[in-house]
This record gives sequence, structure tokens and C-alpha cells, in this order.
Amino acid sequence: MTKSMHALSDSIVLEFCELCDWAHQVWLNHRELFDNNQRATELMKSFAREELVRLSIISHEYSLLQIVKLHDRAVMNGNITLGIDYMLTYGGWSDSVRSRLEDLAKELNGFAAQLRDVRNKSLSHNDLATIVARATLGEFAKGADEKYFKALKEFVQTVHEEVIGGPWAFNDLVINDVAAFLATIKPR
Repeated sequence: MTKSMHALSDSIVLEFCELCDWAHQVWLNHRELFDNNQRATELMKSFAREELVRLSIISHEYSLLQIVKLHDRAVMNGNITLGIDYMLTYGGWSDSVRSRLEDLAKELNGFAAQLRDVRNKSLSHNDLATIVARATLGEFAKGADEKYFKALKEFVQTVHEEVIGGPWAFNDLVINDVAAFLATIKPR
């Protein structure tokens, strides 16, 4: 495909792709280390249980925060933020590409909307009413996160292909890194 003219620079698109890839990596890291870990039950019975619970919470909260940050408005309080809205707002897309990106953004934003309260009331701020109520925030249907990252990959691929040309590969090697890490942990 011939690279077409866009309002976005290659370097900004690469930064965006890397942010999306990082959100994917930290989500995948948490999922493999805590949710899909066949040794999870064994490890949670070990002497390291308290630390593993703490690491799980840290990992989970951080992965949710990385996802929600991708959905900040392009301009917030006079500051420009790099995310999905920035790509839509400043991309200079053809009508057909804009339509596809808007459809994907609608799907992505639907998932992120479920996480906005957890970000605003727990991850970024200590909302007193939420703390006192011990409210559960950020719940979503099983598998919705996987659908989110499938759509995010398509969004990133479209942006990268249109501006830079060629595919953008998300880093799935974190699965191997988690397996190597788990191989070093021996419960007592």
C-alpha cells in the first residue's frame, strides 16, 4: 500500500502504537500470571500468599489504568493527551478509514466506560464515598477484555497501516516471560 498524507507524524503514531501495546502487555502479564496460571491455587497456599495477593492487586489496578488512559479526551484541562480520541481528532482520515476507526472506537469506548469509575474513584483518587461503601468498580463480562484487545489491535493496525504502512505487531512474548518467571518460583 502506498503511504498517504495524514496529519499525524510517524513518530506520534509509533508512540500511540507503543502505548496500546504496553496496555496489552500489562493486561496479558496479569492474566497469565494470576488468572490463567495453572499453579495459582498451589502458589496461593504457599508462604508467599500475601505477597502474591498484593502483586495481583497492583498488577490488576495498573493494567486497568493503562486501558482507561487510552480513552482520555484528546484535550483535557488544556493539555493534549495521546490516545484513541487524539487519533480520531487529529488523524485527517479518509471517510472510509474514519468510519472504520469510529466504529472500533465506539466498541473500545464501551468497554472503557465500564472502567471509568474505578479510575476516577479508586485508581486516580481516593473517593471517600466509594471507600466507605466498599463499592465494587470496574466489573465487566467474562471475555469482554479479550474482545477489547482484539478491537484495539485492529484500531492500531489500521492507524499504523494508513500512516506508516505495514503491520504493527503487538508483543505477546510476555506469555513466555511469565512462564519463565513461574519456573523460578518453587513453593515451600
